[in-house]
Amino acid sequence: MIAIVAVGVAAVSVYVASRGRSPKVNLDTYQVLGAVTAEETAKLLANKGRVLAMARGSGDATNPSVEAELKAFRDTLKKHRTLEISIEKVELPPMQMMASGGGIPADQMFKALETHPGLTALVLFLGFPPLLDSEVAALRKYGVKIVVVSAFQPDVQRLLERGAIHLAIVPKTGPPETAPPARTLRERFDQDYTILTPISDAPSR
Repeated sequence: MIAIVAVGVAAVSVYVASRGRSPKVNLDTYQVLGAVTAEETAKLLANKGRVLAMARGSGDATNPSVEAELKAFRDTLKKHRTLEISIEKVELPPMQMMASGGGIPADQMFKALETHPGLTALVLFLGFPPLLDSEVAALRKYGVKIVVVSAFQPDVQRLLERGAIHLAIVPKTGPPETAPPARTLRERFDQDYTILTPISDAPSR
């Protein structure tokens, strides 16, 4: 009986202590992702130009991981004084999200390019839309560097080779590699992510 009472008291204590607390999210990996994406974007643009970053919106709610990515991206890019940055959220209803596979719809991407004249880079913190050959050709005419930060897409290498996108950052697949503790931001990034370019191979495993 004493043991049962003790367990009950402990359970109540944990419940009371945890009420009102929101679950904690480890933001480190998202902050690293945002910062390195900014560094790679700056390098791609030779440290000059106008950058638009787009990410999935969450309505009235706050998505800590997305906010951490965007803040780290913005703060890092601001260190390059010759780069301008703006950020937009893409609100996708559930059905539209399913139809687009979680990526940005093609019409919204082209609308963003039209409403931001003089843009030199578009950074998508969400999936790239499936495009027709004619749409790929139209996209290249804008002369905008496209950076995609998302889960690995099967056709990402083909999109890179065709010039639809210029840089892709995707999570590493397969079991985690055994490595010493990261000492730098880039080492921490390399533990979880892979950078794909038009001449790179498939993601590291």
